[in-house]
Amino acid sequence: MADDTGTILELYKTAVEMADRLSARRAGTNTFFLTLSTALAAVVGIVSSARKPPPHGDVPSFDSFGLGVTAVAGIIFALVWWLLIRYYRRLSTAKWDVINVLETRLPASPFTDEWRNLYPDEPLPIGDERPIPTRRRNRLAGWWRHTKHREATAVEQVVPIVFVVVYVVLLIRVAVQ
Repeated sequence: MADDTGTILELYKTAVEMADRLSARRAGTNTFFLTLSTALAAVVGIVSSARKPPPHGDVPSFDSFGLGVTAVAGIIFALVWWLLIRYYRRLSTAKWDVINVLETRLPASPFTDEWRNLYPDEPLPIGDERPIPTRRRNRLAGWWRHTKHREATAVEQVVPIVFVVVYVVLLIRVAVQ
């Protein structure tokens, strides 16, 4: 039995380390896309201020083609960012579900206890007869529910959506002018 606990403890430590690395990768991805989106916003400012001489009339016009291409690129980058956040969220959920199950076979369960404190109404595994905990809930209800803790991924998913909205508005502006 002691050998079994030692093996489980080593698996547990590996799983926790992998979950931590996944969180660091997600943070790096967010930093990359935020930097890219900020740079693209600067390009929008530069392109929109670059006026071309009017072919007819006195009012100079902006480079609609350049702004359109920039807006489409921004939409694509923001959607890829959003999809990656969702991917990391699903992968992280699976990793923490495994960690929580491993904790049922160890003398202490710090992460399960932490989750119980953050979400007291959610089921947690207590022994092998209980299902693996799930953090997937109705997206709208989960977003508006008032809890002590809001998952970082729920908040970080808003940022790419804001960029998509900004670039769609820019694209509409370019199309109507």
